[in-house]
Amino acid sequence: MMLFKKKLFSLFILDRMPPKAAAGKVGRPRKPDTEGTKEEVAHRKYMREYNARLARDIQDLSKMEMDCDEELKKIKAEKKELQKEYKKSLKMLEDANKQAENILKEAAKK
Repeated sequence: MMLFKKKLFSLFILDRMPPKAAAGKVGRPRKPDTEGTKEEVAHRKYMREYNARLARDIQDLSKMEMDCDEELKKIKAEKKELQKEYKKSLKMLEDANKQAENILKEAAKK
């Protein structure tokens, strides 16, 4: 499931990444900054930066999610270990109580 999420996420990121001016790239090429009015150029620049920032933020969130998943696994393992230790200490306490009860019964007989 995690592999599927990573693959889906990477496809999503690649979809959102601004196209690069490299040979063999699929999709519509970027308009150069010399084409259009100043407002159009500024808007295109803003949108490119905005989309790049979104992609970075998504990558950061994905990394944070993976870190949280790892931390959650550690916490669950620690919880399981503590539960085992708790059961062990309860068993020891029950044994000690039985031993004390037996000693008291013997002392009461005398």
